Amino acid sequence: MKAKLLLVMPPERRDVLMKYLEEDGLQVSVARNCREALAKLSEGPHFDVVLVEEEISGAAWRELLQFLPEYRKGYEVIVCSRCCDELLWAQMIQFGAFDLIPEPYDRKEVLRIIHSALDSQYMRLFVHSVESKIA
Repeated sequence: MKAKLLLVMPPERRDVLMKYLEEDGLQVSVARNCREALAKLSEGPHFDVVLVEEEISGAAWRELLQFLPEYRKGYEVIVCSRCCDELLWAQMIQFGAFDLIPEPYDRKEVLRIIHSALDSQYMRLFVHSVESKIA
């Protein structure tokens, strides 16, 4: 089964990431802004990873992460940023993001982070499944 990703960023900013993700065989849906992302998340299909640009039209990553708990059904959130520093990374982790992908995008690093998020998400679902069988 192909992993499903939601890429939340404007069309002019997503070409490089789309290329890397599709070349890796990942199934990618796109949203241009926070409102579109929340609509896709509430309607389905189930997503495994959500990649969101640090500053998106209509909101920033913080606002999107604040809305996500009510929609969150086992996916990880990765923030993509034009700049990167330890404070920004720490804030994103504190708000519940899985990791940060800084520009310029390095194909190997992007895919490493995404596959790490997929592994984490799958492991969490497996543990939850085992715990529910034991209880």
